[in-house]
Amino acid sequence: MSYNGVSLFKPNLKELKEGLKVDFDHNNIKELGKISADFIKKQNIKTLLITLSEKGIYTHSSSSKTVIPAHIRAVSDVSGAGDTVIAVASVCLALNLSPVLTATLANLAGGMVCEQVGVVPIDKKKLLQEALHWK
Repeated sequence: MSYNGVSLFKPNLKELKEGLKVDFDHNNIKELGKISADFIKKQNIKTLLITLSEKGIYTHSSSSKTVIPAHIRAVSDVSGAGDTVIAVASVCLALNLSPVLTATLANLAGGMVCEQVGVVPIDKKKLLQEALHWK
């Protein structure tokens, strides 16, 4: 796996485990942090976001290492959720937002698309409402 020098890398947990050929208890935050730190160092990545399905998203950078929990939703379809997460995170990166705020907004957006069937766009007004609600 070679993503040397990227600003933002966003695998899901399964992709990370398969790509690194490691197995670990993803409920153990210290273990997740260690694997993330090693990967970040080896690949010179600025920010790593790992989507954790119903558990939320993990963000790891020089300024933060934390899990942002998912919010309870009526999940209809997960199609496009990962793409939505990376799209929103990329916009946040371009706006120079903090890694924690980036992960929070991307996590909310990814959850929102799961409430609808098929691949759907994010409504920026609804995302803003959700962000303000969970603030």
